[in-house]
Amino acid sequence: MAVPRFAFLVHPLVPLAQRLQGLRTARFGVATGARDGTDPDDCDVLATLHFRGIEGVIVGVPMLPAQLLADQEAALRSMHRAVQVAGPVGAVGLGSVLSVVAGRGTALQERCGLPVTTGNAATAWAAWKLTESVRGDRPTAVVGGRGTVGRALVELLGAVADPQDLREFPVVVGAHTTGGTVAPDRLAPGTTLIDVALPPTLSGPAGPGVKVVPGERLPLPKGWSRDAWGWIFHVVAGYGVDHVYACLLEPLVQLLEGRAAAWQNGRALSADTVRGFGEAATRHGIVVEPPELKLRPR
Repeated sequence: MAVPRFAFLVHPLVPLAQRLQGLRTARFGVATGARDGTDPDDCDVLATLHFRGIEGVIVGVPMLPAQLLADQEAALRSMHRAVQVAGPVGAVGLGSVLSVVAGRGTALQERCGLPVTTGNAATAWAAWKLTESVRGDRPTAVVGGRGTVGRALVELLGAVADPQDLREFPVVVGAHTTGGTVAPDRLAPGTTLIDVALPPTLSGPAGPGVKVVPGERLPLPKGWSRDAWGWIFHVVAGYGVDHVYACLLEPLVQLLEGRAAAWQNGRALSADTVRGFGEAATRHGIVVEPPELKLRPR
């Protein structure tokens, strides 16, 4: 019997990462900057992983965030090609800006005929649990509180959505679709920012006394394995060799659960869906780890 497999599509956040991706996949035009990465044939496998009998194939789409947002039809073509490159899979997951373009997974699902999940349920679950672990009874605000993940977090946390004065809130969750939306001086010293935006929420280095917690940072579950490139991928694109982005786990948990439908795509994400994902993830040994609150260097 064939091993159940999923594809997880990622993209570079900055030009240097785009060039490194071109080097990894032997697309030397991308590596040298002679090609802009918008050709679907520049998509290729970056790494593979295994967990509890499931295989994950990480496929790189070498388009930068601005390119993905500016030409969403080109983004869709490249995402479709990336799924084909992955080979036979039962589910597809989307990372970062790939999850918000071309109908937030719906257009790709229609084109490839496979369940496509955005990672939003897993992201919201991780951010919810991490925030609960650090805030106590302190007032909490959600930046991007009217977006897909943000709306669910506002309900789950009983938080305030997009207040005018963030300095009144000692705990802030950054859940905007894209990053760079908050100037550092909008946060008061002593604020804890749980951040799930990629690129990050702050438009510059964190101010004095501001603690920044990566909101999707989860420890690798016991039994996780990866190829040599997978180690490099976790360092370059994740939170180090011992942690993983929550969104990567969404198609994995879908297959572990034998679930036919994607956990989430499009704009709607209910608090019940987030709770359901969390319960399923926990059944398979995936946990949220309370962070060590260290000041991010200025």
